Amino acid sequence: MRWFAGTSESRSVARPTGARTLWDGPDPLWLVGDWPADEVRVVSRGGMRMAVLGVCGATDAELEVGLAVARGGALRHLTGWAGSYHVVLRTGSRTVVLGDLAGVRQVFHAEPADGVVYASHALPLADLTRAGLDTEAFAARLACPDVPELVAGRSMFAGVSRLEPGHALELAHGVARVRLYEQHRAPLDFPAAADALGRALTAAVGRRVAGSKRPGADLSGGRDSAVLALLGARSVSMAKTRDLIAVTWAEPCAPGDPESAAGIVARSARMRHIVVPGGVDHLPYTGLEDVLNGTMMPDEPGFSLIGMARTTRTLQAVRDAGIDMHVTGYGGDAVLGTPLAYLADLAMDRRRLTAARHARTWARNLGMGAYDLAAAANRVARTTFPQALDQLAEALVGAGRVDPGPAASIAWCTVAPAAVWTTPDMRRRLAVSLRRLAGESVVSAGSVVAADPAVHGRPGDRAAWVAVRRAAERQRAYQQLAERTGVRVQAPYLDTAVVRAGLSLPAWARDRDDGPRALLTAAVQGLIPGHTLGAVHRADYTEAERRGLRLNAGTLRELFADPLLAELGVLDPAELRRSLDHAIGAAPSLAKGAPIAQSPVALGPIADVVSAELWLRGVWEGRVMRWDATPSSAPGVRIAAVA
Repeated sequence: MRWFAGTSESRSVARPTGARTLWDGPDPLWLVGDWPADEVRVVSRGGMRMAVLGVCGATDAELEVGLAVARGGALRHLTGWAGSYHVVLRTGSRTVVLGDLAGVRQVFHAEPADGVVYASHALPLADLTRAGLDTEAFAARLACPDVPELVAGRSMFAGVSRLEPGHALELAHGVARVRLYEQHRAPLDFPAAADALGRALTAAVGRRVAGSKRPGADLSGGRDSAVLALLGARSVSMAKTRDLIAVTWAEPCAPGDPESAAGIVARSARMRHIVVPGGVDHLPYTGLEDVLNGTMMPDEPGFSLIGMARTTRTLQAVRDAGIDMHVTGYGGDAVLGTPLAYLADLAMDRRRLTAARHARTWARNLGMGAYDLAAAANRVARTTFPQALDQLAEALVGAGRVDPGPAASIAWCTVAPAAVWTTPDMRRRLAVSLRRLAGESVVSAGSVVAADPAVHGRPGDRAAWVAVRRAAERQRAYQQLAERTGVRVQAPYLDTAVVRAGLSLPAWARDRDDGPRALLTAAVQGLIPGHTLGAVHRADYTEAERRGLRLNAGTLRELFADPLLAELGVLDPAELRRSLDHAIGAAPSLAKGAPIAQSPVALGPIADVVSAELWLRGVWEGRVMRWDATPSSAPGVRIAAVA
């Protein structure tokens, strides 16, 4: 895995093991790991230097202009280029570090014995400062993932701070200051948003393809991945380079993707197709022993580690095909989707006729009454965000259970299903933090996480931004795991320019009567053949997850016989084991067409908890990025409860 780090006025911090110096002096910048040459670009003018680290589509001339603009303090300009990257600015004794808006490119900082040290990853800083796990922050991400405000500015490790998206880290004379650069902007109308999204996606895909020798793209058969693959093939044709390689996973439990993908490939003359066949050995929860014994852990347990067998097989196929830049449609749901909470936005705006029409449409799709959805929307519209936090605290102090059903999604925030497994003491601690957050002046119906100031202050718009944050966390962990195999995986939908364009339209306006993904379809009109999106197919992998769960029941029961999550006081192991037994149910039948009993326990929370336990064990065993990776040094990260 590759990462960067630097210091401000810190003489006690030695250079990381194996690092190379990008610039030295009293405030050096170091690179660790195998960085591709095109992901390290440095421009200088006078006494000012700028490093752009990552995949950035800006030309050399654009970088020069950006450096000149940054001299005047216009930091936002530096975040609008196509790609996924960090920016580090150095002027005299002042250093400024920027990530992205979604959260794929994060920045962390800590205070050692003297000065400040920063890095692109939290684990090396935790190793350097011998930080312990922040158990409350860890539990909050399991029990209250819809409330990123609860862990704003905190990493998984005590004493290691996280820079919120939309902010810049400014360092001078050994002191760190956080500065907001992403200001609120008025929402666009549908045509303007579609135009902005089309330009952003074209640049995001086109510049990645132009800079690669053999580009590749996931092609699941769904609309989001199909658009990126077709845009990539268009860019390949214009650049007259090699064909784009479309990669499709063939899941026996969820047939349909290869056929749908093949139909899309057949409509493009510049696309080749690779189908990666899956089997019983690649079902979810299979091969957990390999994860426990050898997998280097990412910064956070954001990526679902239960699917590592499939992930590893897919990345091997990508690598074997010689693909040097692989794009995925992940993040499209978050950026372009319409969270059900937007019905409350319509109720807030008193758009009664529009709200009623949308409620009827959703009711038909969900098989429930329109009145129930409308009533939930009206109830939430009369609630402020601080009141919602107080209600969430009350739910946690109780059993921590959530109300089932789609209507529960119409809310400012909800308790995650995994909350029922947390210990009573941890739920009380989280409830106290929620009430404290509700009383802070920064939290109001008109503002969300200070890191996301572009949110318009309504439940639906807030839910859309939270979805982007969660998608970015997962993609970030996935990219770190992919780096182990030498594969560069990119998610253009999570580029800052694409996120800005997609969320420039209010959540309620993204859902129209002219078909799914109306904004995306309008954005690429004229760029790709419209008929290619008419018969896309998106497989349901729920059956594969159920079969994998039951086939690997013994491994899972052993994993939670004495879990670290319980030792740290995060989860109640007895409650978790009961739920696991319910989910596993009867023994599986792998015969073709064999029926599967429906599990009464949601599968997603189990996957999250299993991934969290696997991650904890990997960190505890030292399978992490290290600041001091010399053979004689012991891991500095401490997996122990921190009050």
